[in-house]
Amino acid sequence: MALNVVMLERGTRHPVPLPNENFLYHCSGVKFELKPTATPSGDYPGSGITPKSANGTAFISNQRIVYLPATTTHETSMQPASTPGTLNSFTAQHTSLQNIKFVQPIFGANRFEAQVMNLDGLFGGSGMIVLAFKEGGGFDFAAIARKLAERFGESGEVPPHEEELPGYDAPPPAGSSSSQPTGGLPGYPSDAPPGYEQ
Repeated sequence: MALNVVMLERGTRHPVPLPNENFLYHCSGVKFELKPTATPSGDYPGSGITPKSANGTAFISNQRIVYLPATTTHETSMQPASTPGTLNSFTAQHTSLQNIKFVQPIFGANRFEAQVMNLDGLFGGSGMIVLAFKEGGGFDFAAIARKLAERFGESGEVPPHEEELPGYDAPPPAGSSSSQPTGGLPGYPSDAPPGYEQ
């Protein structure tokens, strides 16, 4: 998990893909909040600063979740935030997400919620991300996140962005002996068919 470190593609508001990364879905009109989680003693760790944004775009890839606020205007969001709690970007690997939930309240926007581990000294190491989808798209986002979480649970590793192609054996050199007649395909005769009488 990292705050304010997402690199953006030049001339767009899209994150630069990591090696072997494939962005699967993105949705605009999303509200973001990173909340502290309670410690076993019931206290809330941290300095009381809760990174949040009222409007932005949420991306989901085969490796991570990325959030970019609508108000970030620089080419990379790696510049330090001007005030405490200001959010330039957020990213979390799928392997650090736990307890993924999709909440559909009677009143208000649908929400994607997940506990984030490995917060690098923020909130005592864990927190809760809340993405509120004000303009729709939350169900699709949560469905993709759930499928990826299931794949991580089965394999324990990040799924590849492309399936491996099957291997093949190279044909034998032209002058070598083989069990196949030269020019024939496996299982098919290489001789010409017999002639027909009229």
